Amino acid sequence: MINGKANKVALKHILCCLILLLVFVLTIGVKGYANEGTGEEHLSANTSDTVPLKPLVADNYFELETLKTSHDLEYIVAFLSENYNETKYEDYLNLYKEEIKFFSKAFGFKYEDVLANLLEKASKNAEFEPTNIGFLKNKEGKLKTFDSIEYGIVEYFYKLVESKSLKRSKKVVPYEGDSKYIEDLIIYYTTTIYTNVDTVTALSIGAAESGYYKVKYMLRKNNVFGGMSNSGLITYENIEIGVLKYIRLLSKNYYGKGLNTLSEIGIPKIIVKNIHNKNAKSVIVVIVLWILYFPLNNAL
Repeated sequence: MINGKANKVALKHILCCLILLLVFVLTIGVKGYANEGTGEEHLSANTSDTVPLKPLVADNYFELETLKTSHDLEYIVAFLSENYNETKYEDYLNLYKEEIKFFSKAFGFKYEDVLANLLEKASKNAEFEPTNIGFLKNKEGKLKTFDSIEYGIVEYFYKLVESKSLKRSKKVVPYEGDSKYIEDLIIYYTTTIYTNVDTVTALSIGAAESGYYKVKYMLRKNNVFGGMSNSGLITYENIEIGVLKYIRLLSKNYYGKGLNTLSEIGIPKIIVKNIHNKNAKSVIVVIVLWILYFPLNNAL
């Protein structure tokens, strides 16, 4: 009998929090949609808050199927280790042509410019590490080794952005595709690049934060994980980068430090961070989410 009453109280508690959260999303959340220098217009008050699912348009989005067949690293090592030269490096780049094109587009670079940059680096380096496509070096001047070739490709692009050595488009392209593509991105990033991140956990967080990838103002900002800054919800150039940055954050700042449960990834730290930043709107939403999560977590 006591358990029955407790369950009723917990259910009322959860429903109350859901109502509060819905009010937040439909009022404060929409108002928090900031221009942030992207040239985007603000959402109008009468705009629907959900997006009808659409099939992907091949010209606008990436063909993930071409990236799902990972090359044999042992073969690549054997291929390059004997008499390494620039011609072999070009053949190596051709094996990863689709991956390089994918991330060139995601990071806003022209594929031809990226290819020229990589070939220039190859001409200046006599040694090569197969997982380090961009010849990135550590503090001692030695070539870095990464967990996979795909991981090395991503790190090369982050370094390229940091160096500002190539022209880069920062145009924001709001996502208008379906939820499956976002799920496929999460699966690809967590099973091929950041393999220490649990795929199911990442999928669960994304679906929970964005209403199963249907909340329009989050999709327009390519931000399905709810990442906030002092000016509101962060805007990413495209959905590929928005998802990548969060998975990378999980890998480096949480799973990489042994924090791999929902509570450890967690909301209490976010509350503290936003209180320090005096970000009232973020504090409100994360407190509501935590209140909602706590009874659910105890009930499982």
